[in-house]
Amino acid sequence: MAKNKQKFNQKTTFQAPKAATIAESSNNGFSFSPTVAYIILAICVIATFAGGFSNGFVNWDDQMYATENIMIQNPTFANLIRLLGVECALNYHPLTVASLWLNSALFGKGAMSFIVVNALIHLFNTILVFRFSQQLTKNNVLVSFLVALFWGIHPMHVESVTWVSERKDVLYSMFFFLACIQYVKYLEKNERKMLVLCFVFFVLSCLSKAMAVVLPLILLLIDYWFDKGFLTVKNITAKIPFFIVAILFGALAVHVQGGGNLGGRLEKMTLDVALSNALSLGDRIKFGFYGFLVYIFKLFIPINQHNFYAYPNFDQYGAIQYTTAPIWSILILGGAVFFYRRKKEVFFGIMFFFFTIVLVLQFLSVGGAILAERYTYIPYFGILFMVFYWLNQKIQSKNILLFGSGIVAAFFMYLAYKQTLTYKDTGTLFENSYKFEPESPVVNENLANHFGRSGKIDQVVRYGEYAVSKGVQSYALMGALANAYYLKGQTQKALDLYQKSIDNSPNHRKFVAYYNRGIANRDAGNFQQSADDFTKAMELGQNKVAYLPLRAFSNLKANKFTEAYNDYTRMIDLGIAVDTAYNDRAVARYSLGDKDGAIKDLKEVMKRNPNYIDARNNLIKLGIQP
Repeated sequence: MAKNKQKFNQKTTFQAPKAATIAESSNNGFSFSPTVAYIILAICVIATFAGGFSNGFVNWDDQMYATENIMIQNPTFANLIRLLGVECALNYHPLTVASLWLNSALFGKGAMSFIVVNALIHLFNTILVFRFSQQLTKNNVLVSFLVALFWGIHPMHVESVTWVSERKDVLYSMFFFLACIQYVKYLEKNERKMLVLCFVFFVLSCLSKAMAVVLPLILLLIDYWFDKGFLTVKNITAKIPFFIVAILFGALAVHVQGGGNLGGRLEKMTLDVALSNALSLGDRIKFGFYGFLVYIFKLFIPINQHNFYAYPNFDQYGAIQYTTAPIWSILILGGAVFFYRRKKEVFFGIMFFFFTIVLVLQFLSVGGAILAERYTYIPYFGILFMVFYWLNQKIQSKNILLFGSGIVAAFFMYLAYKQTLTYKDTGTLFENSYKFEPESPVVNENLANHFGRSGKIDQVVRYGEYAVSKGVQSYALMGALANAYYLKGQTQKALDLYQKSIDNSPNHRKFVAYYNRGIANRDAGNFQQSADDFTKAMELGQNKVAYLPLRAFSNLKANKFTEAYNDYTRMIDLGIAVDTAYNDRAVARYSLGDKDGAIKDLKEVMKRNPNYIDARNNLIKLGIQP
């Protein structure tokens, strides 16, 4: 029995694969301290992303996540509870929005605090990549360092780190890598609590971003790496709880991105939908595999980066780069399968990349972009691991490997630093994209909106009308164009566009269009309509009295003297522009036949402000000497 027991223990002892047992002592005497590795990683990551610390917010989802999100701008506990039940930018990720709430509560509402926290989480993720690589290589510090270094400073990761709205990327990845690390510990020690902790990290990752649902497949890859089999019945059944969670969160993501609100249980902040059926199955396959190839290409040659990669025009659908993309992609994936038993790092690395990016390869068309740089955040680990694992085996001199990698890393750091600067503001972000996507309606729309906020009305019309000609009818664009035409004196055209902005606005943003239309109607002499617009703006906006003086004036000019009297009385009670309120209320009272009340209000103005010319003149008109 003793012999049998000993034999059983030997079989169940954790073993890394033979290909993964390269110890530091085998590297021709080369040694590299983990402490030194940590220090260099920290310096390089912070230096790379520091250029973005002084950036501002960009109007590319940041308004929904931060600048126009009242729950983030006013981080009370009540708003936190509300925030946990809100769909944000067609995503439901309560842990992410809770972290933004905490960010605002602890460090303020400025963009810098959000960006710096993103970078610090990214630095922590880089350390996790180093630790995970150590586990996979049985503590090969050199390989682990190089994988973590290039993962941490890669230019394609700027979007995930420097863009405030991508807090979800760095946060879900943190829990994702923690789950992977914990799973390896479970394989090593065979303690159930390790697996439970891995499961907890998985759920936290899913609560941060739905892309985390692929983790069960990665756990199967880890089984494969450590010679525990791959798609075996035992491995799959052991992960049934993980697959159940993955299915639930995946279904939730599809539901929300399709415009759902869980039967009214989620508060909606976005009117449109992300999912699209505009493309045929064949086109989705072509464009999906095209993205797969571009992501790999940009891993090695990160050039021509921007934030919006538009689909090609319809007449370009048959271009060779799209039609041949499935062939090249299948060859790459087939090559990975070919090396299933021959080169484990090849199968592991390519399949890690594929599993973690497959859901965003546009096979299921989501959004208006053919690819996005943020989608590479976790996936690039797989290929980087494969590359440096292989180089470590092929290059005998580790000093040469380290020195050569250092030169490339320095160049990548420079590219990444430059890329952080494109996120300085909305203008720099989309002007950079315009260089590569001048015909994109989305890029033109966002430039029009940006120049609208900057008051450059000719630029608004230039970019905005182009976007409209391509079918864009978003509320923000309609509002920006309406403001531009109002400032150009084309009032009726502006009023028509304000109506389109109102029709397309989500409820929490309609007040802006009503306010702007109220101004335009007032200046056009449409005082009754102007008063009604200001009423709607007050009803729908967060500040219920912000437009009270404007409505009071419009009511007065529309000869709605009772309504004007009530508005001015409320202004006096609230202490809003009191002198003006008394003077104008006097006009309303006189028009209602209350001459004595009008004189009383005017005398009150003169008592408060003897230099108020309008009140003095009104008293004189009533035969009273001030």
